[in-house]
Amino acid sequence: MGKVTSEVPTFREIYETLERSVQDAGKWWPAETKFEILVGAVLTQNTTWTSVEKSLENLRVHDLLDPGNLLKSPQETLESLIKPSGFMRAKAGYLKNLTEWYKENDATADAIDTQTLRASLLNVKGIGQETADDILLYAYLRPVFIYDTYGRRLLEAAGLGSFKTYDAARNALDERVYEQGFTTEELARFHGLIVQAGKDARRAGGWEGILKA
Repeated sequence: MGKVTSEVPTFREIYETLERSVQDAGKWWPAETKFEILVGAVLTQNTTWTSVEKSLENLRVHDLLDPGNLLKSPQETLESLIKPSGFMRAKAGYLKNLTEWYKENDATADAIDTQTLRASLLNVKGIGQETADDILLYAYLRPVFIYDTYGRRLLEAAGLGSFKTYDAARNALDERVYEQGFTTEELARFHGLIVQAGKDARRAGGWEGILKA
């Protein structure tokens, strides 16, 4: 687990730095419906958003961004349509699993506390911690921080520690996030800023310039 020191910026300070230094973060998560957010959260596992967009468009053209239609779709058809996102056999199965969960739980999700809802999502085969938190934040508007690869790289550059896994970062830093009083909208904005900052840092060769703004 990474080591956290006391002489580091707060999450609020990091957020404000990104607001100053990151341009064109845009809307994140891009989707037309709640169910599309769930589908995109599965498709984006281990691939780029550009690839996900191709798969989503294929599904949209075939009217499979509807939970009932997706469940009725033959496995082979679904695999073919999401091929641009990679791991098509596994992800097709995960999509069907998550769609079953959605049909059973979406109507009552607003009445369920965040930790219970998170646990329910994690019980779905193919839904890991990052995917579950993406869904919680963007589909169900729960105030969670996304400790994805870009996020962990940013936090390491800011001096908050080096974490090899999502869970290690979450366990070490969640308290620091929540003590800052972020709204759900701010945390969604935070994630969008981090995604864009990650792209900017990759082109610039590092996070230093972004964090010094």
